[in-house]
Amino acid sequence: MKEYDLLSLRSFVAVIETGSFYNAAVQLETSSASISRRVSSLEKSLGVRLLNRTTRHLELTTAGEQFWKDVKSILESLEQAEERLNCFQETLSGVIRLSAPLTYGVKKLAPLLPVFMAKYPQITVQLQLEDRLSDLVGEGLDLALRISALNDSSLVCAHLADLPRLFCASPAYLARKGVPASPADLAGHSCLRYSLLSARDEWGFTEGKELPEMNTPLITDNGDVLREAAIQGMGIAMLPWFIVEDALHAGTLVPVMQDHAPSALPLSLIRPTRHYTPVRVTTFMAWLREVLCTSIE
Repeated sequence: MKEYDLLSLRSFVAVIETGSFYNAAVQLETSSASISRRVSSLEKSLGVRLLNRTTRHLELTTAGEQFWKDVKSILESLEQAEERLNCFQETLSGVIRLSAPLTYGVKKLAPLLPVFMAKYPQITVQLQLEDRLSDLVGEGLDLALRISALNDSSLVCAHLADLPRLFCASPAYLARKGVPASPADLAGHSCLRYSLLSARDEWGFTEGKELPEMNTPLITDNGDVLREAAIQGMGIAMLPWFIVEDALHAGTLVPVMQDHAPSALPLSLIRPTRHYTPVRVTTFMAWLREVLCTSIE
């Protein structure tokens, strides 16, 4: 048998799955130079070229493709063996890498996580909060919470709940500009926009109808900013309930056009397509489904 170590095999597989030496280095928490040395050492030990490299492109050789499939299966088997030992010892351990939208993560997920951490103290959760759509495979993530429709068919999606949305504004703004009863009444109003959605998708108007002429004094990619701008009387915002519920209870925002409420947003839990998912991840998924669905009801 050729002489090479497990770390070199993991590095090789990470390069293929993430698409670059840099992404593999991020996933394995090392440098690109270290990843490159490990892969080169592996090729030297095997006596065969696994990758064709250019400055902009990586391509598996025929031998490299077969070796990658075999090694990936071996690594999955090793992970299963470790998980079976964990179950035998009645102890779950390891790292779970999770991505979630910024505001939802802070408001809804963060207060719940300590419960899981207390129940499974040997599991480490690496939580990544951001509003962009994370690349699960490229960034080495186990799971992601998403508040949007799933377009990537290579991912496994579990629908958790529907998050209601509403139009809202401050009492001072409505006293100054009037209370719209329908989308047609928005003409002349100031509407605060979420930049990651088109105006039609964001405001939920019927397909084919013209949008009324609206002022847009603020466009941003963060719901917290829109909420605060609405509270300060800058205009009407359309936001998920969980972002504005405190302001609605406090009376600093009030709902408008309730007969024309936009469609709810799907909250989903997604993971990469894999033949095997570690027990610690499936345990965390089951816990998330239970606590998040309960917290929404």
